[in-house]
Amino acid sequence: MNLDRALDIARESRAQAEADYFDHLRIPSVSALSRHAGDCRRAAENLLGHFRRIGFEASLIEGDGHPTVRAEWMGAPGKPVLTIYGHYDVQPPDPIEQWVSPPFEPTVREGRVYARGAADSKGNHFACLKAAEYAMAAGGPAINLRFLVEGEEEGDSKVLPAFLEREGGSLKTDFLLIDDGSFATEGQPDLITGLRGIVYTEVEISGPVVDLHSGGFGGVAPNPFNTLGHVIAGLKGRDGRVTLPGFYDSVRKPSPEELASWQRLGITERSLLEEVGSPALEGELDYPLLERLWARPTLDVHGIRGGFTDEGTKTVIPATATAKISMRLVPDQEPGAIFASFAAHCRSLATPGTRVTVRQVGQPAPPVLCGTDHAGARAAAAAFEAVWGKPVSYLRSGGSIPVSVNFQRAIGAPMVITGFNQPGAGAHSPNEHMDLEYFHRGVDFMLRYMEELARL
Repeated sequence: MNLDRALDIARESRAQAEADYFDHLRIPSVSALSRHAGDCRRAAENLLGHFRRIGFEASLIEGDGHPTVRAEWMGAPGKPVLTIYGHYDVQPPDPIEQWVSPPFEPTVREGRVYARGAADSKGNHFACLKAAEYAMAAGGPAINLRFLVEGEEEGDSKVLPAFLEREGGSLKTDFLLIDDGSFATEGQPDLITGLRGIVYTEVEISGPVVDLHSGGFGGVAPNPFNTLGHVIAGLKGRDGRVTLPGFYDSVRKPSPEELASWQRLGITERSLLEEVGSPALEGELDYPLLERLWARPTLDVHGIRGGFTDEGTKTVIPATATAKISMRLVPDQEPGAIFASFAAHCRSLATPGTRVTVRQVGQPAPPVLCGTDHAGARAAAAAFEAVWGKPVSYLRSGGSIPVSVNFQRAIGAPMVITGFNQPGAGAHSPNEHMDLEYFHRGVDFMLRYMEELARL
């Protein structure tokens, strides 16, 4: 690959790259909603077409869920193999009324494209795809490339983990790039050294066999919503501490050196308040801000359903009430033990006349630590510095990428976790967006990263 030529092609092709990226964003590939199963397949086929057009061997990995796109180019004998992970599925766009422009009609405002999935995470893998395209046009990539882009990261990932379990041992890989992150501070590239794990649950409270009139039965019939309120309140104190027995017993504290390095990042309470938009932050105030954000476990309620929620009034005691609750885990918490403690604690908080059922939703994911003392990380740091003019920062992420554990177990190659989104991109929120300059610099990073790896 002629790097200078590839970078020139990238600059000359920015308008077309954006047009192709926007077409990908128009597909409402919401993996959690069954009515969008066809859209998820369309998104996979969209990527399949791009990879085949640029000269990659590409196919769909099928299974019990949305397909994974597999694309490879192995035309650089003797050079390293880089496997790139991404996901084309997106979160539901709700609440729709809070979007300034429709979530699946990409709209550019002040240099940023607004659409569901723009940041999480179509912009990341599409920048990598475009870099591969320009490398092919400039004589072929400097290394061998493999893409695995799944359609279930935002929900219950089944197809890619099953594939890795079956065939991971035969996938020759020297380096693995998990391209599903973002910058933590403006203009400052970073490499992620750890991810929190996750256990996602549904807690269902059952009471009467049918919905009841509150005038006829109020005061005697058990109300599942009242009980659900007691359960939720009993899971976490006002001091931010989770009350599950043994919840914190195995938590591994970050090293003093790691904590000190985070303090140098310049992320302050004020900057987080501006992004959050609330008058105050919460949590375990005895711990520093970034330790709470990245290295302490959490428990959060994501949604409640049941009873009557339409306009007007309906005086009903509902038969059931359900809450979706997740816990983010840190080293060395074990998901199975945490779920067992959670389920038992929820049941212990039931009130008379109600029954508590606790279910896991999707596969739990353990926390991940990712070393940076290897050639793949050093190459990424050099490529980022060449593009952004700044040394990279090393930090953890409060989020989870469940399949990263499957990659570690099946492939075992040195892993780099990063991404190209600007801070405050609104992932999972209304008006999600990506700065197009970050998108294009992501393309340049990938071209330089390939060149850096080729020198190893």
